[in-house]
Amino acid sequence: MEFDVRSGNYTFKHTLTQKPDLNEERFKEHYHVLYELLYFIKGDASFRVRNTQYSLKSGDLIVVQPGEHHNIILNSQTPYERMVLRFDPFDIHPHTRRFLSKLDDVYFIQNTPLSAELSHLDSHYSSVRNDMILSTFISSLNIILAYLISSDELIQQADLVNEELMPIIDYISNHLTEIQSVDDIAKALHLSKSSVYKIFHEQFDTPIMSYVRTQKIMLAKTMINEGIPATEVSLRLGFNHYSSFYRDYYKIFNESPSGKNRE
Repeated sequence: MEFDVRSGNYTFKHTLTQKPDLNEERFKEHYHVLYELLYFIKGDASFRVRNTQYSLKSGDLIVVQPGEHHNIILNSQTPYERMVLRFDPFDIHPHTRRFLSKLDDVYFIQNTPLSAELSHLDSHYSSVRNDMILSTFISSLNIILAYLISSDELIQQADLVNEELMPIIDYISNHLTEIQSVDDIAKALHLSKSSVYKIFHEQFDTPIMSYVRTQKIMLAKTMINEGIPATEVSLRLGFNHYSSFYRDYYKIFNESPSGKNRE
């Protein structure tokens, strides 16, 4: 059963595309400011994230962290069915939230409590009164996350790994606050700037410094929500001017970085 339920930072969708357009914009490289769980029900597709690529099979559950550039590669116009859940980690219980960043990319969940709980969303949508659907879905989401956090044995290995890109991605992740330019990455990894550009471009359509800025702003959001003043966050992340930090933050989140912090 198809559905599309949205409210605030929550999205719950079950979608079937009978004849997908292989060039459609939403299937190209992009990122979300929220967490996304994508349950692959059927189709002919692969999933690419960071320096890895996975061939998808029915029953795979994809976990996309906020700010991760990724895309679904549709290999044919075979009907594509999926379920998508998006949520803000700061809407999740703090105990659960601590585990989210440790989740892997893809889990095979067919015939498990996880797949059963996701299937319940269909029955909830058809059986629960309209004004109760969102709260019911949110309750199911928390159960799904609890199962997922407890499911290390379901983790899937990537089919393709870009070994050249791995040290670049790792360096960006581990030295995010120090990076001011591509020169910093190239010098640290003993590569030429042109090599860094070339290796990164082979996997991503996004320019490397745009990728770095996105990762910085995603980290900034977490720091601000944890109570650190926006001006201090800007300095810690290496922005030379608060105006540049403000502009990048507003562009991604469509809100001021000095907005009200959450508990």
